[in-house]
Amino acid sequence: MQTLVSQELLKIISYARDEAMRTGDYSITTDHLLLGILRHSDNDACASLKALGVDLAELKTTIEGSIFRPSGIAYHEADKLSFSRSAQNTLNLCIIEATMSGADKIFATHLLLAIAASSGSVGLGYLKSLGLDHSVLSEYLRKNGLLAAKSVEAEENAAVAQPMSILRIISSPDKIAS
Repeated sequence: MQTLVSQELLKIISYARDEAMRTGDYSITTDHLLLGILRHSDNDACASLKALGVDLAELKTTIEGSIFRPSGIAYHEADKLSFSRSAQNTLNLCIIEATMSGADKIFATHLLLAIAASSGSVGLGYLKSLGLDHSVLSEYLRKNGLLAAKSVEAEENAAVAQPMSILRIISSPDKIAS
């Protein structure tokens, strides 16, 4: 079974690249992936975090306060960006999370779980300070049916998933649709 990358995840990864540039980092980190989820905002991961009591604006501010650099990166230098080792591992964990949940596409909820299973992220530290670790998030998402598949209505309204591998995304961040 091939696990596809959803349009939602492609958009989030594109936003993560933009967030790395905005915060002045040539390395797309796990925190940039989380900022990408927050920037997309219209996804089950954000809705779940809100339902679990997370102040998304405060989470964003906390991450930015830790990773923001004095100047951003110009768009003509976008080809110089790459994924950090932790972000690569997190993206690879997305595949595992999607596969374990029986999904044929990788969505924001799988990325959120992968972030929760990673380490060394400011955003993850914030979530853990609220008692939200991988097991709590996983239980909530499973209980609410947000891992295995999207609803029929959401699938009809979403763009077709791309048969793009996470490894191709990692190796070519400049090829991500903006």
